Amino acid sequence: MKYDFDTIVERKQTHSTKWSKFSDPNIIPMWIADMDFICPREITDAMHERIDQGIFGYTDTPNELSQILKERIKLNSGWDIEEEWVTWVPGAVVALNISCKTALAPGEIVVTPSPIYAPFDEASKNMSRGMVKNFLKDNNGRMELDFDATESLLSKDTKMLFFCNPHNPGGTVFNKKEITQLVEICEKHNVIICSDEIHSDLILQDDLRHFHLASLNEYAKLNSITILGPCKTFNLAGFPLAAAIIPNKELREDFVRNTKGIVSHIDNLAFVASKAAYRDAGEWHKELTEYLKENKRILKEEINKVDGLSLSGPEAGFLAWIDCRETKLDAPGDFFINHAGVGVHDGEWFGNKNYVRLNFGCPRSVLNESIERIQKAFSQRN
Repeated sequence: MKYDFDTIVERKQTHSTKWSKFSDPNIIPMWIADMDFICPREITDAMHERIDQGIFGYTDTPNELSQILKERIKLNSGWDIEEEWVTWVPGAVVALNISCKTALAPGEIVVTPSPIYAPFDEASKNMSRGMVKNFLKDNNGRMELDFDATESLLSKDTKMLFFCNPHNPGGTVFNKKEITQLVEICEKHNVIICSDEIHSDLILQDDLRHFHLASLNEYAKLNSITILGPCKTFNLAGFPLAAAIIPNKELREDFVRNTKGIVSHIDNLAFVASKAAYRDAGEWHKELTEYLKENKRILKEEINKVDGLSLSGPEAGFLAWIDCRETKLDAPGDFFINHAGVGVHDGEWFGNKNYVRLNFGCPRSVLNESIERIQKAFSQRN
């Protein structure tokens, strides 16, 4: 490989959220969606050049950033977007919240899948809007949509549905047939879809591809907000930046209006890093994906050797949704942390306390150490 994914970088001194989580220094943090890989020189060189300029004032969105994104999406998926559809915001979570404020009036409701990344649940509350949960089906570890349940939740007050593809925390890459059925239900009930596709550049199975919901048909195009960004793909979580792609002009103008006075200016280095990532770091991205595929293979093989644990995915990303139901543990997350010394993300935060989420976006030596700890701790259970 041209790029180094094996070097362990000391991150505690950088006030890393990931590495500051646990007071016990012996716990390996594998919880938050933040990889432990060094960004490629193609990105950091561009940032150094910008830093050397020495002035960091308010910065307008570079026109070429939307053009680069447009070209990237067309090349990767065939979806032909227009630059004017794109609104840049400081992160996907911001986009979720603004989408709630835009699509819903007070008293109106968003349908939110569960389990799900907790900020989906929080967005409607933050904006003083209503929310009902739509529980996903667990098909041998693959999180799948329950279409009958989804339709039963759509009332006259339901105006938006949250969708996460690839799914976080489950890692499901929803196929075109699944997305088509979901859009048909939403069209029948005149519901807008906010589709978070932030992990879509990290598909881990060669027989799968990401399909943008908004590219399906005219209804999906005109009644959707698609959220994309470079932060997960290129390990730029410290520079939050996301694109809200909204083809419907009226909906887009409402979205932009609702950012006023709430959404802060985007960091100028976030623009620099993102441009360099999309334009110049394609080879790094390919090598990263291959490294993650092997990490997933190792983790899946070894976790499934542990009595009571099961892992079937993920189909995309670097987050493993580990089924702990057969362990009969009341708090499996606590067991991983306190007995194995592996700092997973408790599944209760996502909506299912019988699972844990483990971030395998780390050097392989760290992954192997974590696996050994897990296997030892579970083998010694009384």
